[in-house]
Amino acid sequence: MLDWLAAQFVASGYSVKAMHRLIMSTAAYQRSSAASSATDPDNRLLAHFDRHRLSAEEIRDSLLVASAQLDPTPAEAHPFPPEATWGFSQHGPFNAVYDTTKRSAYLMVQRQRRHPFLALFDGADPNASTPERQTTTVPTQALYFLNDPFFHDQAAAFATTLMQMPDDDARTAQAYRVLFQREPSIAERDRAKAFLNNYPATPGEKWSAYARVLLASNEFIHGD
Repeated sequence: MLDWLAAQFVASGYSVKAMHRLIMSTAAYQRSSAASSATDPDNRLLAHFDRHRLSAEEIRDSLLVASAQLDPTPAEAHPFPPEATWGFSQHGPFNAVYDTTKRSAYLMVQRQRRHPFLALFDGADPNASTPERQTTTVPTQALYFLNDPFFHDQAAAFATTLMQMPDDDARTAQAYRVLFQREPSIAERDRAKAFLNNYPATPGEKWSAYARVLLASNEFIHGD
């Protein structure tokens, strides 16, 4: 298989993007993560796709897509301060985090200080080659979903789109279709109703809070 892939790589003009498209279009890559213990319990034969947490960039982009806030156009230059104002030194280096709704591939990356979001969700070290990223589960990740303004903004924007639906049942179904690509179960519908009935807020605030619950769920930040 490696020889065949190498031949395809050469035939495509050494295009990495073409190789990515080829691999991602295969049946093995597109398989569900639902394991079949009878046929291949250890997945040595690639009977299913290993469930995995999304990368930092994928989590951020998924939040922007769900909230309909993603700007798909190519990014331009970062809004650096005018050169005439620079007074940076070894002990006072330049540092900034610029808010943007562009894809995470366009985030500014600095070697001396990692982007706070990328660092939190195991983004690559900008000072070293990173052939494989580690995946950690730490309390600060849960605190991000509780407190971060960017996350709350995306949840509120998603809730605004849901409020365009005629009733709560339709909103719940739409939320599950957008975030999980499936219909909610009866139990999930009941839990949504209980949450909305008991959360003390306006209808828009109720749905913003419920959106945060769904966006912070394991199902949203893991790939099946």
